[in-house]
Amino acid sequence: MELSIYLAQLLGLYFVLVGAIVLLRQKSLTPLVNEFAQNRALLFSVAVIELAAGLAILLAHPIFEFTWQGVITFIGALLVAESLVYLMMPYPKVGRFIRQFNTATWLRSGALIAIVFGAYLAGVGFGFI
Repeated sequence: MELSIYLAQLLGLYFVLVGAIVLLRQKSLTPLVNEFAQNRALLFSVAVIELAAGLAILLAHPIFEFTWQGVITFIGALLVAESLVYLMMPYPKVGRFIRQFNTATWLRSGALIAIVFGAYLAGVGFGFI
């Protein structure tokens, strides 16, 4: 249970902060994401780190339930899935895939979803919910 609370606090704060930063810096992030999609070495490095983070969550926190603890495990599974897509899909398709979602609507939507899920996890982790 202590690990679940720690991960809820960590992931909750992370998602709230990153979501807020994306909302505030949206115009400067669009070109940054385009550059990221064109840099093979950076894309590979981020995918490998993302895979390690996702596997760490899945191995340390294998709680597959429809609870807040299950949300944490689901985040780990999403990290693994996304990293495997980046690592296994042919590079030109990965770049197109990333650029396809690099729009104001997708960035805003993703940021708002991150803030909502982050607030929920942080609220649970810090005992507000």
